[in-house]
Amino acid sequence: MLRGEAIPPGPFCKSAPLRRAAFQSAPGATLRPAYAVGEMARIPAATPYRKSLTDLRPRLIRDLQRDGRWLARESALARAVRTAQAHSLIVIPLVARGVVLGLVDLYRRADSAPFDIGDLEAAITFADRAAQCLDIVRNRIQERAHARLLQRALLPEVLPPLSALDAAEGHVPADGSGGEWFDVIPLSGARAALVVGAAEGQGVGTALGMSQLRAMIVALAVQDLEPDEILARLDEVATRRAREHTGAGRHPFDLKYGGSRCLCVVYDPVTGRCTSSAAGGSRLVILSPDGIVSVPGLACHPPLGADDHRFESTEVDVPPGAVLLLDSGGTDESRPDTHATAERLHEVVSRSGLDARWILECVRGVVGPGHEPALLTARTRVLDDKNVAQLAFPHDASAVAAARTWTSRQLAAWKLDELAFTTTLVVSELVTNAIRYSTGPIELRLINDDHTLICEVSDTSSATPHLRKTGPSDEGGRGLSIVTELTRHHGTRHTAHGKTVWTEQPHSE
Repeated sequence: MLRGEAIPPGPFCKSAPLRRAAFQSAPGATLRPAYAVGEMARIPAATPYRKSLTDLRPRLIRDLQRDGRWLARESALARAVRTAQAHSLIVIPLVARGVVLGLVDLYRRADSAPFDIGDLEAAITFADRAAQCLDIVRNRIQERAHARLLQRALLPEVLPPLSALDAAEGHVPADGSGGEWFDVIPLSGARAALVVGAAEGQGVGTALGMSQLRAMIVALAVQDLEPDEILARLDEVATRRAREHTGAGRHPFDLKYGGSRCLCVVYDPVTGRCTSSAAGGSRLVILSPDGIVSVPGLACHPPLGADDHRFESTEVDVPPGAVLLLDSGGTDESRPDTHATAERLHEVVSRSGLDARWILECVRGVVGPGHEPALLTARTRVLDDKNVAQLAFPHDASAVAAARTWTSRQLAAWKLDELAFTTTLVVSELVTNAIRYSTGPIELRLINDDHTLICEVSDTSSATPHLRKTGPSDEGGRGLSIVTELTRHHGTRHTAHGKTVWTEQPHSE
């Protein structure tokens, strides 16, 4: 039990040793037990201890001198009994739900009266309560161990390599609740979403709730929603779940998201800008290459499902090569978050340099045991200007030909001539749709992102293009189908002034 292993129900196995877990003598008595606390020993046969472990029944021995012939075969125990002047014994197995957890031995010594039936009944009551307490603790330890195993199985094994970030490192506490998580999510336009969070509660249900929160964030992030919109959707789900599971009779594995904390940061390597939103006590720390440490003042929002409120995003420019540190804040409300702790955190991060992994280790040392949050560090990169090209076109049919010509020239400059045919066809379809369904100017942007060519067409319309099935006699409606066939990924993200339709194509091997 002390190792946390599962114990089969039924009588105790004769071949397994027991470990002395505790020993206590009466006040004023300085006695030494036959076996020291922590020492392991095998229970011999034909003793009251072995019999109680076998039939799971207590034993009362009023007179050890008269009924203690079995002591002659146990010299160490007999010596301890004689030294202590013990003359009466009660042996009670610690049993909970049919599982033997241990053994309790009670001795009367010196001039005290022998044990009687009343003492045995009181001892049995005490042992039953002790066994129940031990069983509760054992189950909680096992559940937390299972939750941590499940948590690690559900977390990303390797963070994806991205052109926007270098050396991303994540951490969840080894003794946490099982609800802490981190993630790095590739987004359109060479951007990346960095997320840390901590689901409320403990155990397997918390780990499962964490996995669902993480899955929902990934699903929302790849739709190019802003961080505040992502948290608003999560908050809506948490509030709805809370309403569905009010009242008694909840199953232990019922998943709830209310009270969870989360920090979502979207970094754009083209503009070098971070857009962040947080629920709960999460925070973002930025270490600039010149050693300056800053903590952007994120809008203060309560944990998910705590209240009906509006989430806001905070934008901040990040210098190239800066290290981002995301701290979930954990789920422990007693976690210290004073100004002194923040100053100490700044000092540690300032001394650690620009090594993301070293920063992570230093920050872990600052936080006290039992309060360790989920952490994520990453060093930012900014795409070189020569790998980003953009051009604005008037809202005119002539823009289609001009866009094709400009695209061909740009791909030739990047030595990506093998992509010229498909890319000009994609650009032609996207610009044509922009002219047809919008009224304002059109912007075309190409990004040469390491192994991927990204094409983006922005216009002033907020309408999202939809892929539709066309018939053999239809003269139009095949533009998006062509784009889908020619590209690896495509999508639409909405902006403050309209929308951007984007595509991704891998470089030729």
